[in-house]
Amino acid sequence: MTNTAIAQEENLQTRIAQALVSEGKLVDALVLEDLAGVDELHVGGLETIWPIIGSLDVGPGDVTLDLGSGLGGPARFVARETGSRVVGVDLSAETTQAGNVMSEWVGLAGQVELDVADVCHVPHKPESFDAALSVHVHMFLQTPEKLFAEAFRLLKPGGRLVILDPIRCADEPLHYPVPWASDAATDNILHEAELEALAVGAGFRHHTRSDLSALAIDWFGATFSRISEMGGPPPLGLHLVMGPDFPTFALNAFQNLKDEKIALLHFVFEKP
Repeated sequence: MTNTAIAQEENLQTRIAQALVSEGKLVDALVLEDLAGVDELHVGGLETIWPIIGSLDVGPGDVTLDLGSGLGGPARFVARETGSRVVGVDLSAETTQAGNVMSEWVGLAGQVELDVADVCHVPHKPESFDAALSVHVHMFLQTPEKLFAEAFRLLKPGGRLVILDPIRCADEPLHYPVPWASDAATDNILHEAELEALAVGAGFRHHTRSDLSALAIDWFGATFSRISEMGGPPPLGLHLVMGPDFPTFALNAFQNLKDEKIALLHFVFEKP
C-alpha cells in the first residue's frame, strides 16, 4: 500500500471523527444510529435497512456475508439486531479501514469484520455463510453475473441472498451523473427481469420482491428539506465519502426515482 493510500484512509477516518465532534458526539459514547448519516451509503438510509435485516433469517451463531460492505453500516446493524457475526468485503481499502475503526467505536469489532476483497472473488471456502446481502453493488459491475455466482458458491443450502438495488424501469436515458455512474456509458444498472435472470441462472430460487421506491422518495425529500433548513449539509453526511459532487448525484437519483426511470427494489433469493 502506498503512503498516499494510507494518508487517504487516515483522512477519511479523521474527517468522520471531526464531523462527529462538530455534532457534539463523543467517539467513546456512540450508538449505531449516530453513524447512520455517513455509513449508510445507499438510498433510503436506515429506513431501508430494516427490511433487509428482517429478510436475512439469521441469528446468533450464524455468519452473514456483506458483499460490497463500504463503511460497514448495514453490516453493523445486522450484527446488532440479529446477533449474527458479519463479514464484509469491499475493494476500497480506504473505507474498509475506516469502517473497522467505526466498529470499534460502537463495540462491534469482535462481531463485524471488514476485509479488502473483490465481491466476485471472495477468499472464503464454499458454503461458508448462512446468508448474504448486497446493497447498491451490481450497478458498478461490468460482469454482475459473477456476483451472483460467487454468492451462490459461498452460501450454505437454504441460505438467502438479500439485495437492495436501484433498478432501471425504462430504456430512456437517466439523469446523470448518479452515485454509481457518471454517464450512460459507465452505467451497468439492470432491468428487474435481467437481475432476476442472473440470480436464477446462478442457481437461486426467487423468494420475494418488494418495491421501496416510495420510501426512498420520501427519504430524499426529507433529507433535502433538512439541508435547506440548515443552509447546507450537516457535518456528518455522505459528502464525506462521496465528495463535493454528492449533492448533484443525489438530486439526479431523486429525479430518476420521481420520473420512474429507476425503482428501488428489495429482492430475496434462496439457495436450494
